[in-house]
Amino acid sequence: MFKPKEIKKRIRTPLVFIALILISLTILQFCGKEKDTVLVSSGTYTGIVTDAVEPAREFYLKLNDDSLVRLNFIGETTLKKNEETVPFSELKEGTKVEVE
Repeated sequence: MFKPKEIKKRIRTPLVFIALILISLTILQFCGKEKDTVLVSSGTYTGIVTDAVEPAREFYLKLNDDSLVRLNFIGETTLKKNEETVPFSELKEGTKVEVE
């Protein structure tokens, strides 16, 4: 039969392998999933906010033609909601805004 050390080794090896697979799958799940965005030049855009990332100061805007654009909020960026200028912190999912 097997010695106690051999039994431990035979049990430990598959457990370590399974643990590594689970860790890898978890990491892959949380990796940045790129959204299917359209590259646009600077200009004025009107659409609905689908996601806003405060630390990165970027947000995704779904335009009227259903295209999705990623915009970065910089010093010159103007956001208007109901024709009133609003700060970046006002951006919430589902908010209709105009971006200059």
